[in-house]
Amino acid sequence: MRVNDTVTGHRLLRGAIHPGGAVILRLPDLRQLGVIGSDIAEIVALALEQSVVRDRFTGTAVLTRDQAADLDALGYVARASGLAVDARHDHPFLSSEFPRTVHGHTEGDVLSRFLVRAEEAAVSVGLITALAGDLGDHRGSTPTDPLPAPGKPRSGVGIVEGWRGTIVHRVHRVHRVHRVHRVHRVHRVHRVHRVHRVQLAADGTLSRVKIVDPSFFNWPALPVALTDTIVPDFPLANKSFNLSYAENDL
Repeated sequence: MRVNDTVTGHRLLRGAIHPGGAVILRLPDLRQLGVIGSDIAEIVALALEQSVVRDRFTGTAVLTRDQAADLDALGYVARASGLAVDARHDHPFLSSEFPRTVHGHTEGDVLSRFLVRAEEAAVSVGLITALAGDLGDHRGSTPTDPLPAPGKPRSGVGIVEGWRGTIVHRVHRVHRVHRVHRVHRVHRVHRVHRVHRVQLAADGTLSRVKIVDPSFFNWPALPVALTDTIVPDFPLANKSFNLSYAENDL
């Protein structure tokens, strides 16, 4: 959170991304990121050295590959079950120099989800380090930077891989504000994405926003994984999915 505050001015990243740009007060300290990555790796190693931890994690709350595919699971829940679901590569904003991460544990149990998340932390540190190094002294725009007048109705789509899974925003700008339907699902070739509709007034300000967390699609996977799980393992299984009760990243 301190890194978030240093880079964007808010510990929870509120206001960091806005129509037309992003707030970057300063680039992250790459040495600090390296320390964070090392700390996470050390914690993971210490945890897995304990036989009781490994025993509790292994084979608990299994979500099979077929089950994850049928439920359109996203993010680390899907990847821990062997599905190669990642918006960073499915909608290739990353160049080929950043290959898709191949996870070694895809059994769909608590251990796999734990290890995939640990691997994702290391991958994220590497991506941020590489991309930040290419930015030099670049600074993003601020929320006060005006958007150009739309002139005519325009729309755009933003697709990102959030820490829980794929997030899609659809932005539509018009001369006048009109009613926008509720968030709906859009079926793509391989899986379902959520469209987060953002309505902008003619002056570029937000008049209506609806955001759905990837948890919306991962929640149905939790009871499936719990089918053969004993009651004492429920908290462990629940936190291995780590879903949002509000279905929003706040």
